[in-house]
Amino acid sequence: MDSDDVIVNSLLEEDNNEVIVISTETQMCSEGEEKKKVVIPRIFMKNDVSYALTDDFDVTGSLVGMKAEKWEHLQTIYKRHAKAIGFSSRIGTCRRVNGTRASEYERYFVCSCQGEHGNGMSKPKSSNTKKMSITRCKCMACIRTQINENGLWEVVNHTIDHNHPLTPPPLPEWQHHHRSERKITREEGEVIEIMTQAMVPPSVQYRVAAVISGGEEFVGHTKRDHINFVNRLNMHAIEGGDVSTLVNLLNKRQTENPGFFYRIEFGEGGRLCHLFWRDSIMKEDYLLYHDVVIFDTTYRTNRYNLICGALVGINNHRSNIMFGCAFLSDEKTETFEWLFNSFNESMGEDVIPTSIFTDQDLAMTNAIEKVYPSSKHRLCQWHIHQNAISHFGSLRHDRTFQQVFNKCLNDCYSEAEFKDTWGTMVEEYEMVKRWRSKEERNEFNSIRSRPTSVYPMVDLLDHAAQVYTLALFRVFENEFATGMGTRTVECGTYGSTLSYIVHSSACSEIPHHVSFDCDNLLIECTCRKFQEMGMLCYHSIRILYIRSISEIPDRYILKRWTKFAKKDVWDRLLPNDRRKASINDVINWRREKLTNFNNLITKCLNVLEARVILDKAYATTHEAVHTLSTSTNVECPTTSSTQTTNQILDPKRSITKGKSRRKKSGITKRNTKGAKQTQSEAPTYIPIPCLF
Repeated sequence: MDSDDVIVNSLLEEDNNEVIVISTETQMCSEGEEKKKVVIPRIFMKNDVSYALTDDFDVTGSLVGMKAEKWEHLQTIYKRHAKAIGFSSRIGTCRRVNGTRASEYERYFVCSCQGEHGNGMSKPKSSNTKKMSITRCKCMACIRTQINENGLWEVVNHTIDHNHPLTPPPLPEWQHHHRSERKITREEGEVIEIMTQAMVPPSVQYRVAAVISGGEEFVGHTKRDHINFVNRLNMHAIEGGDVSTLVNLLNKRQTENPGFFYRIEFGEGGRLCHLFWRDSIMKEDYLLYHDVVIFDTTYRTNRYNLICGALVGINNHRSNIMFGCAFLSDEKTETFEWLFNSFNESMGEDVIPTSIFTDQDLAMTNAIEKVYPSSKHRLCQWHIHQNAISHFGSLRHDRTFQQVFNKCLNDCYSEAEFKDTWGTMVEEYEMVKRWRSKEERNEFNSIRSRPTSVYPMVDLLDHAAQVYTLALFRVFENEFATGMGTRTVECGTYGSTLSYIVHSSACSEIPHHVSFDCDNLLIECTCRKFQEMGMLCYHSIRILYIRSISEIPDRYILKRWTKFAKKDVWDRLLPNDRRKASINDVINWRREKLTNFNNLITKCLNVLEARVILDKAYATTHEAVHTLSTSTNVECPTTSSTQTTNQILDPKRSITKGKSRRKKSGITKRNTKGAKQTQSEAPTYIPIPCLF
């Protein structure tokens, strides 16, 4: 039997319209008086050529004479030959007619050890260059393929011998390390993308894939390949022009969500100068919680040295929420004016913040005075404290001084008391010369559950549990507990108004006066905590308790702190979000089918007949789905569905200075010593919101 007959007989001859169709041509050749048939095999591949070869087909010998319509199919056969022998293959030289790019007539597929390191040229390298192992040793093993007279790619030459050790075929756990055996399929890539969006670390993703596949040798790629693939996913959004990609993404978001808003300011040469954006939920949050706005410009992007300015608020769970975000090229007054005006335009001119917290930036202060003249500009207490202690010198170790300074920041209840305490501190220490968004889960937990307390659930606590979110109930609970440990003295009656002095023996604070109008349920305390935070202080709670008031008066319950602060928003947005509902249906269907098919595969693991049935069903279904999806031309969503017509240039890239050579201060060394985790300037600090 000649080699052509062996090839034909070794192929799967079942034509199931899935993978392969085999046809033959017969030619009559005369040899003297005798004529005989010569069978010329023709292989037409639809998908992966590996399906066209049976498990017992011998690919360890010469491949000369094999033909295929596309050179990719012969490459796949050579890869299978490489796996059987124990080496890695790669694409070699390609020759074209008259140097054209389209008309290929010859291709080489070579052993990955072909050639030599650096083309035999040694280049000087620094001592910091990563040391790489040399894998190329002038191996001559390869196949040469050409287009024959019938227009098919044919293997015309095969050099089998290698000049290096081969991977022993009996060790399958080694074969997957060959580069030609490592591949991430499209389906695997989609699963990896889903896990990446779910913030699953790449190393955990790979361990999951190894467990599902039955071991790392069956995953199909190495851990390094997996990590590199995830890195490419993360970088995909900024390939090409960064700003053009970003604008395309913003246009896409605005098309999907008409409530999405963004503004771009261009500088010289059409380069991006400033950018601001916010989505529809940010606007709804701002309309509810605009009494406190925190503006922070701590962070800078590395490539273009742009400033990332975040506009942040506080919701009814005392959690930070985003109102908007911006990239700014500088910190000038005009820049901040543009940002605040864009923010006003997006939120509505008639809704202005009550209080704005910023750092100690003069340009920002001037812009706020122009755009928000009626808003109260407040400095962030955390910034004040950090800036102050950096100038204390030896006083930062003086505990008495620290107590006085902390009192100035935290424990002064009036302007007169602050000035008096500050003046005493300056005089005593001779300092004159020194002067220089979990939100949805929280909503669900607050509405669907009811908090418990370590204290008896008296009427006031029970009412607070009904109206406040869990986070605010814990604040109220602490105030209630503190109030129960105070001494109360009634010092006068003025009509229906009673006057009390409330003093805590466990605290060093001064006594506070509380007036309570029994008829109108009006209560006022000299600590002014309600005016500052929007929640009653423990002095007032104590008076309500001893006067047997069972519920918190309505005027002292701010809607922003209640469970139902966003009820109107959810009722308005959720029924109209048809697109989101449709996407959720697809996601739920996909999750259900993944579970079903995974269970089916598990049942077939130990039954050979069941696996055969499943393979045939998959082949038939795959072809039907492929035909249907091709005929309907279903388009997959991309990150740049809306392309910009105008050319938008990226900002000029900044040259980063690298590691600072400035000598670190003692405070910096102390704060960073032994700390491995990075911390932003004020990641978890939530300033006390001043509502009035």
